[in-house]
Amino acid sequence: MERNTVLNEYISSSENADQVFEPLDETSILAGMDSEIRKQLTGLTIEPTVDSTNSALQRLPPAQQHATAILAEHQSTGRGRRGRQWHSPHGGNLYLSLGWKFENPLVELACLPLVVALSVAQALTRIGLKGHKVKWPNDLLLEGHKLCGCLVEVQGDAQGPCHTVLGVGINVRMPASETVTEIDQPWTDIQSHLPGCSRNDLATLLLEEMLVQLALFAEQGFVPFTHHWEQMDGLKGQVVNIHAGSSLLKGTVRGIDAHGALMLDTGNEVLSLHSGEVSLHKTNTI
Repeated sequence: MERNTVLNEYISSSENADQVFEPLDETSILAGMDSEIRKQLTGLTIEPTVDSTNSALQRLPPAQQHATAILAEHQSTGRGRRGRQWHSPHGGNLYLSLGWKFENPLVELACLPLVVALSVAQALTRIGLKGHKVKWPNDLLLEGHKLCGCLVEVQGDAQGPCHTVLGVGINVRMPASETVTEIDQPWTDIQSHLPGCSRNDLATLLLEEMLVQLALFAEQGFVPFTHHWEQMDGLKGQVVNIHAGSSLLKGTVRGIDAHGALMLDTGNEVLSLHSGEVSLHKTNTI
């Protein structure tokens, strides 16, 4: 589908008729970036519509994926964690994927989803948003409502190198509609808290943060990020339920360990969980 056709459909749709449309613009995004950081970016493509930005990036030859970014106005089959669909309406949100090649062994990338989430959190702070927190391992919440999700996909050898595709979906401007009501959890968007937020400005800041933080993580691991995680951790001290495989666990979150695993105090022991579906116990709020 041609870019103008997609944009015209978005502008004329009833759910967006009263919204000011700001198309993503490669020139604006690149012009806003710090000149030294911009040198690290090997490619930037903006698509009118894709199945998902992660899939579009993965179709490139591996040698062309590193530091290459793809943004899209719309995703027809946007993907979240655990195979979930990511609701991706036309032209209102930010859908971005960045490729990154690590020479590190696979085991050293366990904290990568946390690094991506912290990069998004810092970009949101720089754009002027306040009060957002990270829900382990890589969702962002604002007042207990989902604002952003990240999807990290890794391919490579156990000893390295590893090719990763890092997808980010941010609700920037998502007015209520019939399709939005199908989302199975409370959500919010930036427009509701920071009216007039520019998608192009946010894309600029997000790319800057991801490029800088990924390079730092590749060189120094997660240690430089520990303090920021403690500041942004939205689960520490909270009582949660965790679906881990066929088990349902309940306990108090005590933070994360050195490998990025969630430490859950069940009252009898402290478990280190590397995966699981976390939900706040009904007595909690974030």
